[in-house]
Amino acid sequence: MKLLSLGAAALSMLCLVVAQDGTGSIPTTTTASSYSCDPTTCKLPTCLCASQSPPNGLAAKDVPQFVTITFDDSVQPSLLATANQLLDVKNPNGCGAKGSWYVSMEYTDFSLVQQWYANGNEVADHTFSHVGSPSSQEIAAAKAMLHEYAGIPQGKIKGFRAPFLNYTAGTLSEISQQGFQYDSSATAVVDDCYWPYTLDNGMANDCWTGICDGAVKLPGIWEIPMYAVNDNASVPQLMDNYLAGSVSDVTEWSNTNFDRHYNGNRQPFGIYVHPTHLTNYPGLPDPSSLRQGVISFIQSLAGKPDVWFVSNDQLLQWMQNPVPASELANQSYMKCELPNTGKEICNGLEKIAISDVGLVSSSLLNTCNFNVASWGTCFNCPSVAPTLATPLPPLSVQSTDPSYRHPVPDNCDSIWWDPVAGQCLCTTASCAYKDVSVTVNTTTAGTTNSSKTATSSGAAQSAATTHENAGAVLLPTLSIGAALMAGAAAVLM
Repeated sequence: MKLLSLGAAALSMLCLVVAQDGTGSIPTTTTASSYSCDPTTCKLPTCLCASQSPPNGLAAKDVPQFVTITFDDSVQPSLLATANQLLDVKNPNGCGAKGSWYVSMEYTDFSLVQQWYANGNEVADHTFSHVGSPSSQEIAAAKAMLHEYAGIPQGKIKGFRAPFLNYTAGTLSEISQQGFQYDSSATAVVDDCYWPYTLDNGMANDCWTGICDGAVKLPGIWEIPMYAVNDNASVPQLMDNYLAGSVSDVTEWSNTNFDRHYNGNRQPFGIYVHPTHLTNYPGLPDPSSLRQGVISFIQSLAGKPDVWFVSNDQLLQWMQNPVPASELANQSYMKCELPNTGKEICNGLEKIAISDVGLVSSSLLNTCNFNVASWGTCFNCPSVAPTLATPLPPLSVQSTDPSYRHPVPDNCDSIWWDPVAGQCLCTTASCAYKDVSVTVNTTTAGTTNSSKTATSSGAAQSAATTHENAGAVLLPTLSIGAALMAGAAAVLM
């Protein structure tokens, strides 16, 4: 298991709030490894050696200082609100910051996932039930559900993060087979603080785990390391470092480590969040000071020259074709124009209202209610609650029913897709999209090379799952406090 430092503050809260992916501490140095990469043969855009220097020979002073803010686990109204607060800063081109959300399926509201995506953020795979050492079905089921119920084109689900950051050689091989572009589970400390790189020549981070023995060589698959923050005792803190000390201490550590990147080789700087910790819940300690500390730190970075807040997807697009900071604003992936569809099409751009009771309300939304769980979708509800064994059950309506919602096809992005009319509102080459991703067969969790997206066949899978939902809250049959206590017990077992 990947080991992270909780810190005294986190340990004191563990009985109440658990969403960190592990416990313990990260080794501060890596061991010698067999990693070897020849930059004369490993070249962009498809291959890049691990290096602490900027890609393509760019001088550090000329490259953007990227800051990635990522979120893990389920997407719920209050958690989405917290994430949006953290991203409330502007880039040098006037566009808002974008983030990446590694989504686990249980307790997720899929209409909010679509809203997050439609507003230019990234949606990535964090498995179905947030279980350690995930099976191929755990990965495939999540990707299929994100497409089916949130309308995310499969080709846009590019990234993966392992639950508890407990990735293995087998996990990395599986995401390669399932058509993902990158993993972001490995830790980068001072000694292995590499820019993102491809796994053509193996893993260069976390060599202390034995992963750098050459067993993992996956051409074209990127690793986006998670960049640790060293505290005042030189102990690396990774996810949720705002729990590792007082607000002032964590701010000081974060500034010191950011300056090391910014005034050095400008490797990306990461802020890794489980929104659960920073969200107010009745009966639990008020996290407002923690949340405001993170927000204030992020706002302080926004005032520095050449600092850009990007999703991991945007970061990789830059990595494949690096340009100086002076040219970044002109890159298509950094633009912020939202589509003008001329009508509401239930993709979140119409500013879906969130009521006081935490439910999404929109006349275009379907509410899928299964007694123990409910969530919204712009698409069709399944007839029964999805499970790991059956992530896409038969639909609750037939295609001939007037209320039937048309799934996103492989030739239209969901930001332009009207599921009610079954019509793509993109009419020009500038917004055209063709999904040529690898299709995951949820019957066997294998893959095919078809460009067609998965359908709602509801084919059964056979697998057992251990529910270890460390980050999700709002279990429907439990109070908030009881749910979090259950999560704590699961992690400590």
